[in-house]
Amino acid sequence: MSAVPGAEIRYYGKCLECFAQSTDTEASDDAQLWCLKHAGLSRCTRYEVVAFQHFDAHPADSPSTAQPH
Repeated sequence: MSAVPGAEIRYYGKCLECFAQSTDTEASDDAQLWCLKHAGLSRCTRYEVVAFQHFDAHPADSPSTAQPH
């Protein structure tokens, strides 16, 4: 497997009470700031910041030549 060339780790904030979430961003601080702003507007108190990266996966062998596990 390899990361998509030029793909950076992205972040988004998510409210664990009402399930609203921010748009994804390059900075974890921006995702955390969204959580704080949402808390001030909604009075929700439980959040998570999620990090993700897109990647490609290609089998080393075609299915017809792969060895059974």
